[in-house]
Amino acid sequence: MTNFNQMDMDYKVDYLSELLAEQIRKFDDRYSNLSDTEKGSVKLGFHLDLADSNVTVTDELIEAVKVEFTSSPIIDMLIEYKQLNTVEITETQQVTLNKLEEGRKVSIVKFTEFGFPQLIHTVVQSVKVDRYAQYDNALYITHKPKRKRSNWVEIILPYQEVTVYEGWIDFDIDAISLTTITSNQHVTVKQSRYSSFDPRYMADIKSSLSISPLITINEKKEEITC
Repeated sequence: MTNFNQMDMDYKVDYLSELLAEQIRKFDDRYSNLSDTEKGSVKLGFHLDLADSNVTVTDELIEAVKVEFTSSPIIDMLIEYKQLNTVEITETQQVTLNKLEEGRKVSIVKFTEFGFPQLIHTVVQSVKVDRYAQYDNALYITHKPKRKRSNWVEIILPYQEVTVYEGWIDFDIDAISLTTITSNQHVTVKQSRYSSFDPRYMADIKSSLSISPLITINEKKEEITC
């Protein structure tokens, strides 16, 4: 199937018009003959079709539709869909988008799915802010890790702290996150310093490095108690 967002504008307008017409024909041949309930169903069905087709509604697209269909309900439906699907980017996220440009070699320090720190040497491919589950502004970092052939995607949610350093830093993350319990010529037993997802891991790593992070995403501030 052709990607809608790669179509030329005339084709996009015709495609959207036919999507709406299909929804209207489920009830009647004319939109003006529909009841308010039926019109609501048409709008919902149209919006679902837009989502299924991965349609990105831009101001340019809306203006092109206005030229072609001056009095059609499709205009208001597209405007409403755009408003519902607009992701607000925070000031901090904009800084991240600016700094993590394509081709930049970086070291990412983040928690694994089990809650312990890991270091990833990688090259940034792209960064965007988009929805994920119930979160309106998750950060998506597409990158190609060192010695890997394919891209990975890190989805960073608003409560997850991730630190990014310039270049590929030489750092033994286990030396910070693990402590040795016993060691002899046969075996060494280590355990984690803290429980999983403990913010002290990130604080210890930052204090152990002599360089400042390029960016800290969702940085956790220390609470001051009286």
